[in-house]
Amino acid sequence: MRKIIILLLMTGVFCMTTAQAQEKEAVRLPLENYLQGHASGNGEFHQKAFLPEARLLFVRDGKLAQRTSAEYIKGAGGKPADDEAKRKRSIELVDVSGNAAIGKVILDYPNAYFADYFALLKIGSEWKIVNKSFHVQPRTNPAEKISFTVTDEEKKAVAVPLENYIKAHASGDAEFIRKAFHNEAKVMFFADSKFNQWSAEEFAARFTGKPAADENKRKRSFEIIDVAGNAAIARVILDYPTVKFTDYMTLLKIDGEWKIINKTFSSETKGKK
Repeated sequence: MRKIIILLLMTGVFCMTTAQAQEKEAVRLPLENYLQGHASGNGEFHQKAFLPEARLLFVRDGKLAQRTSAEYIKGAGGKPADDEAKRKRSIELVDVSGNAAIGKVILDYPNAYFADYFALLKIGSEWKIVNKSFHVQPRTNPAEKISFTVTDEEKKAVAVPLENYIKAHASGDAEFIRKAFHNEAKVMFFADSKFNQWSAEEFAARFTGKPAADENKRKRSFEIIDVAGNAAIARVILDYPTVKFTDYMTLLKIDGEWKIINKTFSSETKGKK
């Protein structure tokens, strides 16, 4: 009997691991279409990769700048770049939780090095990019090696909006959300068979001004996953008695201050798979 139980447990773990691997491969598809769009100059690949409501947010001269996915797709050149043979691209990271995911892509070009961060959602049965943020490092020498060194001081600065986000949940005080999020930020998620998004203020309005009745049973933590120049991604876990949330945060350093500019999330009801 014990052998049978062990076998069943091993089979369950194997099936779960296989399913997770398959989901990661599915998440890679829009990222690969994104890369193919750059390689070919064909905007149709980017159209396949992005949800129509997707946004691109980045920092220009210290200020927040943004474009719609339609504006971005329209900018496709229609053919490969003249120096395409010298351009390198790679998917560096994929992290998945339920119907939400993040990815990191590197575009290593002779005159610039891009670190692209993506937030993705599974819309029905298909993964789509819903937010792209990036940092670009210009280079004058194509052979120059680019890497990003993050100081302890910078890590502490990136952590500030994440800490304020957690304080908001612990206290119910919406002012912590307003401190954590840029006023142009969005909360994006898939629920009730549709894509949903809230503004930062709509999200803040959901806070009641007081802690939850079961606050002493709630656990929260965050991990800064990656930082490149003035862009970053992080994961926040809200582990509550009846539900567990995995929040993926995209952050940008705007006017010298780190802010959350996009949140996607998935939820898992406790006791259900």
